[in-house]
Amino acid sequence: MISLLFSLIDSPRSMIITIVSHVLSGAFQGLALALLVPFLSSFLDSGRVEARWLIMELLAIGASMALSMIGSVTAFKVASFDICGDLIRKVGSRVQALPLGWFDANSAGRVTTATSTSISLLSHLPSIVVPKLASMAGTAFTLLLAALIYDWKMALAMAACIPLCIIALRLLARSVVREHAAEEAAMQDLSTRILEFARLQAVLRATDCLKDGWEPLNQSFVREHETTQRAGQAKGPAASLFHASVVASLLLAVGVAAFQVLGGVLEPGVFIALSLMAVRFAEPIGMLAFYVDPLHEARVALEDIASIVHAPLLPKVDESQALVPADPFDLEFDHVDFAYVDGTPVITDLDQALPGRSITALVGPSGSGKSTLARLIARFWDVDSGAIRLGGPDVREISNEVLMQRISMVFQEVYLFNTSIEENVRIGRPTASDAELVEAAERAGLSEVVERLPEGWKTIVGEGGSALSGGERQRVAIARAFLKDSPVLLLDEATSALDGVNEASVTSALAELSAGRSVVVIAHRLSTIRRADRILVLRDGAVEALGSHEELYEAGGTYREFWDDQSHVERWRIRGEEPRASL
Repeated sequence: MISLLFSLIDSPRSMIITIVSHVLSGAFQGLALALLVPFLSSFLDSGRVEARWLIMELLAIGASMALSMIGSVTAFKVASFDICGDLIRKVGSRVQALPLGWFDANSAGRVTTATSTSISLLSHLPSIVVPKLASMAGTAFTLLLAALIYDWKMALAMAACIPLCIIALRLLARSVVREHAAEEAAMQDLSTRILEFARLQAVLRATDCLKDGWEPLNQSFVREHETTQRAGQAKGPAASLFHASVVASLLLAVGVAAFQVLGGVLEPGVFIALSLMAVRFAEPIGMLAFYVDPLHEARVALEDIASIVHAPLLPKVDESQALVPADPFDLEFDHVDFAYVDGTPVITDLDQALPGRSITALVGPSGSGKSTLARLIARFWDVDSGAIRLGGPDVREISNEVLMQRISMVFQEVYLFNTSIEENVRIGRPTASDAELVEAAERAGLSEVVERLPEGWKTIVGEGGSALSGGERQRVAIARAFLKDSPVLLLDEATSALDGVNEASVTSALAELSAGRSVVVIAHRLSTIRRADRILVLRDGAVEALGSHEELYEAGGTYREFWDDQSHVERWRIRGEEPRASL
């Protein structure tokens, strides 16, 4: 685990100083106790304290305190700067460099956990856990060595617990690992239910569901309690064996020394000092069981952070050899194969050329590879074999900066930053003038939204754009694409989820946005499909058909089934609803 931590922090020097300082501090603590043997022996024999033993005792105590202070200062540095500072920056830098394909429904939670919970847990590792363990190790080793010098029989008795303690600790660690996942799941479920309970108060009170408490929340509390109980019961036998071994070893060591006093082999003063050493030896050994949980939590936290910091990046393009795509930005799929990490094929031997400055509609059943294909164009991932070419060069030969400048993306799920509408639109081109911003908003149908908001452009949209409707968020995304003015547009149509007014505005804006660009649209609406220059029908990651609407409908197959089903849906109207605008 320490090696994993060293691999994550830039300079392990402070961590090494922390460990060494506390080991030596513990060793000097043990030495101070070991010096009690000659100190007490001379005092009981002569009735006075010899200066040399007193000086050595004070020097050992002073050295222990000084080293502990040095270790504590460096531990604070490691916790505050190397862990909390450097690791957060490392996670942030890595997130910026990771391929877009790395980001999925769980990635936000992983990053949030890594930069909050995991780093908070890890900050205790160098500041509390490691210093304690290092000091305990130094003390225990020195005391055992001193006991071996003074009385080897007692030293053997003290060391008798070590084999049993190792076995017990391994059993305890296994039970901790086994139960940790269940405890985490129960706690996450409880946290989710508590948040739901807080958010749904109006609904719960209106439906009189709170008379006997909210049952889902009650069940979560019961599950969490039962899981905690099971975890305690699972750890109990190993923990009991561990502590019993330590206590038995202590009693055995003191008993051995007592018998030697009774036999006249040891002096009473030496017996007292050795007994204190045995107690002090047993104390840190007995504390080890309490660090199994924190160490496991720290390991899990380290692995969470390492999974982000060490996540593989796409091969970087050498800027001196990078190529630039050329107008009209034709797209060519050259025998493309692609599978996700689990090995499931998504795109299989896709070989197709799409002329630039035209609209290609992707059609196919769910899971046919439409979204994956659009994301491969933007190099969310690299293809497993074959090549995707944009305007001539392979996308892998184009620098990421140039590729992102040439491509605009408008997907179904529009996430906005918790800042003003203006700042969310300006992300498309931060250097744009106010006039260009207003023009983009006009073309996207966003101006009317801005005008009716009390704070206009300065309106804060809330987390994820929660203060705006789905259609309004779409308009922001389209305005962003207008402002960016890229020659290639990747569009995942979402108009089917909008109300009539927003749908008409969004559909009209998308039609204007598509003009004169190389457009690949994951099409859901019949009007969009009809206006496309060509329709690419995908099934199981391969091209089933390519052509115009008339050609494909006449040929039958997947496309005709899709068209007939969608026609049936779009013919359905709520009484009084105006017909939707077409693209």
